[in-house]
Amino acid sequence: MIGPFELDWLGGAAASRFRRARPQAEAIAFAPLGHELDPALAAIARTAWTEGAFSEYASAAAFAALTAALLEAGAPIDLVAMAADFVVDELAHVELNARLAMAVGGAAPHLVDLEALAPIAAPGPAIARAAELAIRTCAIGENLSVPVLARAARSARQPAARAVLDRIVRDEGPHARLGAMVLAWAGDRLAPHRASLGAAARRAIAGYAPLWRDEPAVDATRDPSRAPRGAWTGADLGLLDARAHRRILRRALRTRVAPVLASAGLALDAATA
Repeated sequence: MIGPFELDWLGGAAASRFRRARPQAEAIAFAPLGHELDPALAAIARTAWTEGAFSEYASAAAFAALTAALLEAGAPIDLVAMAADFVVDELAHVELNARLAMAVGGAAPHLVDLEALAPIAAPGPAIARAAELAIRTCAIGENLSVPVLARAARSARQPAARAVLDRIVRDEGPHARLGAMVLAWAGDRLAPHRASLGAAARRAIAGYAPLWRDEPAVDATRDPSRAPRGAWTGADLGLLDARAHRRILRRALRTRVAPVLASAGLALDAATA
């Protein structure tokens, strides 16, 4: 069922356990900053950070699905625990993005279907389903996002935005590497499934392709020359220019995604890239 993306906080024992596991949010000063932004930029930031919260929520669902498949496949318990711990990482990132959105006036309207959120792998043995989810979630999704987040963190000067991006970048690197670890563990047992895994990888990449293929319109609200004197710019908030975002994704596809897939015998062709 499609409805507004909303977050809740139970408190009590659940909140205490979560905060002990991921205390980073308490060290960041999420002071209101909407008054320090041009109104158009504030609206962009609200949307970006709301979408960021949902993206991290979806990643939590993806790592939960991967964890379940690894358990069914009898994967090493430390590898399974690593995947499961990343669910908590992603939920911590949800909180961080949501707090940034609140600092600029609250979440932007965002309709979602939570019941269709978790990725579903093609039917087959658990090891093939685990490999497909690792490819889609880690080898592709996380490997594309890491350099984008790293570039955003380097440009950010607003303290809360910079702290949030720094925290997420530190977590996302291991998330991306998990894909190669799962594929290496599965090894030659994936040989009968390489055709279906290659097709799944191509479909996943096609879903991201508009991000680096479509020509973006110039976004003047992120132009420092348009900002009032002394106000934060989009770059200060870690909001990348669309063309820079496109270049980073293209490079990540070549230098981060393709090598992981090739190591599992899943080569990309020129049309895919």
